[in-house]
Amino acid sequence: MHHATGTFEVSITPEAQAPATEGALPTSRMGLVKHFSGGLTGTAHGTMLAAGAPKPGAAAAYVAIDQFQGSVDGKAGGFVLLHQGTMTKAGGGDLTITVAPDTGTGALAGIAGTLGITVEGGVHRYDFAYTLPE
Repeated sequence: MHHATGTFEVSITPEAQAPATEGALPTSRMGLVKHFSGGLTGTAHGTMLAAGAPKPGAAAAYVAIDQFQGSVDGKAGGFVLLHQGTMTKAGGGDLTITVAPDTGTGALAGIAGTLGITVEGGVHRYDFAYTLPE
């Protein structure tokens, strides 16, 4: 198992979505652009869908798909990251980000792994644990 670590900046842009139906929880759709530096160097473009309870600060869930292009520890290519997350009003939650199987391209063909994210002082940090075929 290899680890690539570093930081990233994210831009989030609201996107059009279908109108909400009566009684449904609010949902949102957002475009994502992430610029990675460190062991991952490159850009990811994606879409996030989120749903939450009607009160501010209440529980929510989201899914996202990012398409990364760049390099991992100097190996050029790309892959898809799949996000699945939940958040609670108490500040807890669960987040899983995995490389979608068989999406690696270039020198990253066959890549598998998980991406962990922490945010401290407004800085997004990642730890990408991955494997590549020998």
